[in-house]
Formats: sequence, structure tokens, C-alpha cells
Amino acid sequence: MKQILLATVATFALAGTAMSADLDVELGLDLTQNASDKMVADTTIDISMSAPAGIASLGLVADGDAVKVDSYSLGTVVAGVAVSYGDQGDLLGDFGGKTDSVGGTTLANPNDDGESIKVGAMGVSIMVGLTDVTTDITDVENVQATYSLASNGVEIGTGIDYNMDSEEMVLLSRAGYALDQFGFGLTGTYEVEAETYGFEADVTAMGLTAFVNGDDSDMMQNIGGGYTTTINGMGLYAEGSYNLDSEEFTPAVGASFNF
Repeated sequence: MKQILLATVATFALAGTAMSADLDVELGLDLTQNASDKMVADTTIDISMSAPAGIASLGLVADGDAVKVDSYSLGTVVAGVAVSYGDQGDLLGDFGGKTDSVGGTTLANPNDDGESIKVGAMGVSIMVGLTDVTTDITDVENVQATYSLASNGVEIGTGIDYNMDSEEMVLLSRAGYALDQFGFGLTGTYEVEAETYGFEADVTAMGLTAFVNGDDSDMMQNIGGGYTTTINGMGLYAEGSYNLDSEEFTPAVGASFNF
């Protein structure tokens, strides 16, 4: 925790040298159940900065007495086109289910480890995932493309992932509707070579989300839900998932604060 606080102080000191930049820092604490049925805590700091010259983000996690970089990105926006580089996750993950911390997923999840280059404009995004930039920055692992559209509460998204090494392709689609504090959606993935599919359906009302997921071998695998709220500027959530096959329940709770 000492290292976490020092990292936060250093961030503010850096921001003080660039008064024209907009800085946002989120400190979070997540309590989740691990594979040994023990409750474990994860402390994170998410930092994002925007300035006339560009945008940047940094994700830090506590590892004992040390702080490690979990994710980062550097980018800019020119004529409405956003370009970024870093260890910044994948595009298909943005269309995933509505709960983040718990529950087995049945959606295909292509590998998103390592650095990537992202380009986005007018709802279209393209990502080039790099295998290992420390050995060969030109070695491409996978390529993703997505398109999303939101109009009058209707949300539609589609995406594709192609792995250059295994030559495997994953297709994704999502459709949903959101109005005020109510919404529902359906997300599906299809692995072309394996000829398998997975789905997740979710519904949200007044901060409460419920979901169910499955695949072509078992249409009902996991059910669960979560609740999010904000009290005096602090974000709070509680989630839980139940596996219908193993009959195991997995809980998670967490808090975050922006300053």
C-alpha cells in the first residue's frame, strides 16, 4: 500500500508540470474468491490523462510491497481518428458481458497479452496484436476489427479476430437496448474452425444486472448478477455467479474512488 500511495503522489507531481492536461485517477479495491475458495484482495490504480498533444493511460496493481504495471497506452486523436499503442487489451473484450469480476464465461476470448496498435474512427476499430516487441516488433500475432453503432437506445456491435499463427477465426456479435437505467443485451461468439459457439444474455435495471450464459454443448452453464452504486463519490459493487454444473458460487465485492 505504501508503494501504491507513492505512485499516486508521483502521478500528481507529474500532472502539476502539465497544467493543460486533464488527469483522472481511480483507486480501486477488489475482493474476489480464488481457485482455493479463499477471498483475496487486489488493489489497483488506473490513471488516464488527456492533453492537446495526446492521450495516455496507465494501470497499476499491487504485488506484495511492489507496484507493477498491468496495462498502459499512449495515443493521440487526429481529425477524428484515434491511434494508440500499448498493452491495452483487445477489441472483442469490449463487447463482453455486463459483470467483470466473477463467473465463468462461455464467450470465446482470443489472446490479448502483449502490446498492440489500435486505430478507431466513426464506430470502426482495428487492432494489430504484436507477439513480442522485445524480439521482433514486426511479428503480428492477431488482427481484430469491430464495428459498433448506438442510436435511440439501440446498441449493435460486431467483430472478428484472426490469429496469424493458428489461422483460427472468431466472430462476435452483440445487440442490445438501453434507456435510462434499464437495458438488455445478447452477446454471441462463433469459433469458425472449431465450429463452436457461446452466448451470454444480460438485463439491467436500476443498477442491478443479471446474466446467463452457455454454449452449444450446454445452454445453461452460469447464472449470476451484480449491483453497482455510488455513495459520496465512491463507487461500490457486489457480484455473484453460480455454476449450474459444479454447483459452485463465486462472490466478489469492490470499491473505487476517483480523484
